[in-house]
Amino acid sequence: MAAIKALNTESGTRVYDRVPATKVFPYVHLGTGSVLPNQADCYDGSDVSLTVHIWSRAVGWPEAKRIASAIRAGLHNTELPLVGHTLELLEIERADYLNDPDGLTSHVVLTFRALTQPAD
Repeated sequence: MAAIKALNTESGTRVYDRVPATKVFPYVHLGTGSVLPNQADCYDGSDVSLTVHIWSRAVGWPEAKRIASAIRAGLHNTELPLVGHTLELLEIERADYLNDPDGLTSHVVLTFRALTQPAD
């Protein structure tokens, strides 16, 4: 969360893992994820999938795409500190651009892949 807030996007510090009822647009929501074991001889790693959601009510797509682009560039192949683990790889897997059913909201879903292993 801190890494996304540090990017100084138009969402500012509105980066949430639990979105408040009184949300202000635009904002970023750290979404769901999954962890798969990635094990081999002498290696006890994890293959992690994480979603980051960008929500905007500005007219059209420009604001949502600018925020998504900044997050993508700021996190792809970046080294981030993890507590108890070492980050081996962080990469963007896909970006999905969705029109919300309310007809007002632009929604971008970024999916990242991370490979981690326990710290020594």
